[in-house]
Amino acid sequence: MPSHVTEQLIFRPASEKPTPDMDDKDVLVYNPCDGWHEGTIRVSEEDGEIYHIGIYKFFMEEMTPHSFYVAWALLPDGISLGEKFESERNPYWHPGLDD
Repeated sequence: MPSHVTEQLIFRPASEKPTPDMDDKDVLVYNPCDGWHEGTIRVSEEDGEIYHIGIYKFFMEEMTPHSFYVAWALLPDGISLGEKFESERNPYWHPGLDD
């Protein structure tokens, strides 16, 4: 049986914007009305120039700071976290087939 894993989340205020190096990272955002939401940071650029960085829901709907969320935190890398719990996987599960 695997032991517990402790990951530290650093919550940032909505006024602190994600940075370009966070592109494609998963985040947890907090909305005071209905709680926690998972999102992904997306960096939009054209001709090598960044023109927008935002946090988006699964269907590319942007979660806007201050009007949708008041705080956010980067989530730990899911692949390395999953490796720590490899023994919990059903031996008949095949990655990619059930996604």
